Amino acid sequence: MAVAHLPSALSFADPQLDALERSATPRVTGTDGQQIRWMEWGQGAPLVMLHGAYGSWRHFTRQIEIFARDYRVLIPDLPGYGLSDMPAERSIVHIGQMLAASLDQMLGDAPYRLVGFSFGGAVAGRLLVDHFGRQTHTLLAAPAGIGSGASPPMQGVRMKRGEALADALRFNLASIMFADPDKITDQALQIQYACSMAARLRVDRVDWGPGLSAALPGYRGHLAGIWADRDAFVDPAETPDRPTRVRQWNGAAQTHMLTNTGHWMQYENAILFNAILQNFLTL
Repeated sequence: MAVAHLPSALSFADPQLDALERSATPRVTGTDGQQIRWMEWGQGAPLVMLHGAYGSWRHFTRQIEIFARDYRVLIPDLPGYGLSDMPAERSIVHIGQMLAASLDQMLGDAPYRLVGFSFGGAVAGRLLVDHFGRQTHTLLAAPAGIGSGASPPMQGVRMKRGEALADALRFNLASIMFADPDKITDQALQIQYACSMAARLRVDRVDWGPGLSAALPGYRGHLAGIWADRDAFVDPAETPDRPTRVRQWNGAAQTHMLTNTGHWMQYENAILFNAILQNFLTL
């Protein structure tokens, strides 16, 4: 049923998002004030996927069904996002500690595969420290925590209604997430809206700590990094430098650059991203 203040693109249920939410097993770890909410799909070896800033499990909409065929896919709402509590300290170190404790409740001391997207890539770096030796495979997709980021323009959405809301969401997706505006679907608008409405943690107030340079040199599992050549959060002059730095920190790392692709690579260029991840996880 349509909702009066929402534009048509946001007024009706998306079949894929609804099916993913219905098929998930929700789980909650931690005590009051420190709870982390997880969504779980599939069975097999654990595959932990960490979303980006102002995101949720929906950042992996085009991965969940595919990888749940072979893995136990586990995606948390990172602290400060979705249904998880705010972190007591606004730092990547503290958020990583919260997530490590949560994973201990979920998995005990079992090993797991790890995917970190954007902000989730920085948090993944802390797991490499706090859960040293636990990750058999780690893939970082446009990870934060390497260098200074660009600040593409964005429009506020919380006070907008109707088509003005849709226009602002579409502007933001074109500005920060997609290289090709024609690939912005109504589903992408719904994901952006749902995630931004539930977000409370502002990344500009987060202490990023030592970054990935402190986490990657000692990592002994399989390591890969993927970047997009039109990522709005990276100065174009710095784009080739990101994979170079990762290889300097860990000489065994695979690196990939997706062309004509924006920051939200696993959505805009899902076929290629999924092929890279599938091959990587079989190593």
